[in-house]
Amino acid sequence: MNFLTEKAIANTTTGIFTFGDVLSWLPNATRPSVYAHVQRALKSGEMVQVKRGLFHLSNSVFPALVSTEVLANLIYGPSYVSLESALAYHGWIPEAVHNCTSVTSGKPKRFDTPHGRFSYVRIKQTPLMAGVLCAQVSDSASFLVATPLKAIADIVAARGLDWTGGHPVISSLRIEPEDLESLSSNDFDMLEGVYYSKRARVFLAGLRKELNK
Repeated sequence: MNFLTEKAIANTTTGIFTFGDVLSWLPNATRPSVYAHVQRALKSGEMVQVKRGLFHLSNSVFPALVSTEVLANLIYGPSYVSLESALAYHGWIPEAVHNCTSVTSGKPKRFDTPHGRFSYVRIKQTPLMAGVLCAQVSDSASFLVATPLKAIADIVAARGLDWTGGHPVISSLRIEPEDLESLSSNDFDMLEGVYYSKRARVFLAGLRKELNK
């Protein structure tokens, strides 16, 4: 097993790490020698490069499943997992989502990685993290994800949809009416006045009135 692989196994519980982490594990090594260790680990297949400076251990040496959502937060930020990716995480839509979509306050970006495509859409809102949860993967790993209501509002804002209530949510996204009914007044309160998008604001107000929340 590669020397760097052994270091990564000993120092990470998620299997995900950055080049900065590698430098801290090898404090006495020169940068060229650190790069050489990285290249050897990549060539051996024990380590996978997600993007420049971000890596994870392969399944052959680290059997724990690498979290796509944790990767999404690390690839580009500030960001949180949203749209259909968040709805799938919460179990609100029946389809598996193969590409991970997040919302950011920065420029829209797209990254094609060994873990699939990670897309980042920009939605103007203040504050960005209103209605965002911190989901725990393990004792040492977590990621930011939109609540179901925020994920739907993000879909409306990102795609310029003229939705004013629950019917298109049920027909287009195949969300169960019972899930919409489970929304609380607090879910709506968290998003009050957050969106710059008029369509998102109209949708939230219309759905809230419809559900009597």
